[in-house]
Amino acid sequence: MLAGGNGIISWAMQYVGSGLTALICALTPVWIVLINRLTGDKSRISWLVIVGFILCLVGQVFFFKDKVSYFDNPIYAWGIAAVVLSNIFWAIGTVYSKNHQTGVPPLFAAGLQMIPGGLLLFIVAAMRGELNNLHPAPDAVNALIYLILFGSLFAYSAYMYVIKNLPATIVSTYAYINTLVAILLGWFWLNETLDINTLIAAVFTIGGVVLVSKNA
Repeated sequence: MLAGGNGIISWAMQYVGSGLTALICALTPVWIVLINRLTGDKSRISWLVIVGFILCLVGQVFFFKDKVSYFDNPIYAWGIAAVVLSNIFWAIGTVYSKNHQTGVPPLFAAGLQMIPGGLLLFIVAAMRGELNNLHPAPDAVNALIYLILFGSLFAYSAYMYVIKNLPATIVSTYAYINTLVAILLGWFWLNETLDINTLIAAVFTIGGVVLVSKNA
């Protein structure tokens, strides 16, 4: 979840806007449902779940229909693929954590994941030569401190706690709020495009994910 999920998406966001990244990440609950099925959940798929999948697909069509030419740039296409792969890793980790109860306290479990995940990302960064360009600006340091406190210590620890106490499909509903917040902040703070197609795509995608999560 940390090295494969957060690490890959951090690379991808050099080339893909935060709004689009958030919209794709809204599909994480769908991946969780699919992986649940592949790992032994044989319960019947309702017609509402099927409708939800279709709505998600329609949402992605709306977003990409005027952006097909972007894929002529290979790095953009790789960025999109990396975001999707990151979602899949995160979904696999969520399902695995839910289905393999260890009895370890959630906060301690979060720390046990962060240490090897961080070390692995550090090694990969060193192999890519990124440490040679490590000259963080004050804004970057402030962002890092914010992510350590709120993204890791609070949010991720809370995520690990609710995984142990709620169904994985319910836990995944955090993606709805994240998507809306990221799209709006990307528009407000980073001047990213917020056109009618993006809004329609968000409505279809989030609506579809809600149907999948509530009826899976």
